[in-house]
Amino acid sequence: MKINKDSIYLAVIIILIAACGQFYFSYQYRPAHQIEVYYNQDHALNLEVINTIRDADKFVYFAIYTFTRQDIKEALLAAKYRGLEVVGIADRNQYAAIASQKSIINELRKAGIPVYEQDHSAIMHLKAVVTEKAYISGSFNWTASATNLNDEVLEVGQDEATRKKYEKIMLGLFERYGE
Repeated sequence: MKINKDSIYLAVIIILIAACGQFYFSYQYRPAHQIEVYYNQDHALNLEVINTIRDADKFVYFAIYTFTRQDIKEALLAAKYRGLEVVGIADRNQYAAIASQKSIINELRKAGIPVYEQDHSAIMHLKAVVTEKAYISGSFNWTASATNLNDEVLEVGQDEATRKKYEKIMLGLFERYGE
């Protein structure tokens, strides 16, 4: 039995295409409804926030009550420098009371990142990020104490319906408190 050279080439091409497909689904594919919940005593929550920001391709929206972590500030600045839309909201009283938070927010603003403050008598207590790919939310403030000492949780999800709800909330907050 004589094997045709073209048949061998065709078989090799089919095998390579199948291998590429397997690689894509094994290493690149993220389930549409992937949701993880992390506890700070078992997991570095600040790295989840940073990775969510780094994975964004279009925008990063955030709301935070207390913000003193330099590494998260750097991730937000890097997103802005990559050309992403970065917009945030912070608690007015925390901004006024905590010098390191005021410094971080002023630095973000200086880089062209709008960070709004709520203007009502209660607190802006959200701790969340939403991008076009994912959302994060939980009790985790962006501080050293929340990272290392407190009991904190963080939900990280790629569920599109939930992500869109967070995006809608953030956009509503920006419209409500924007300048």
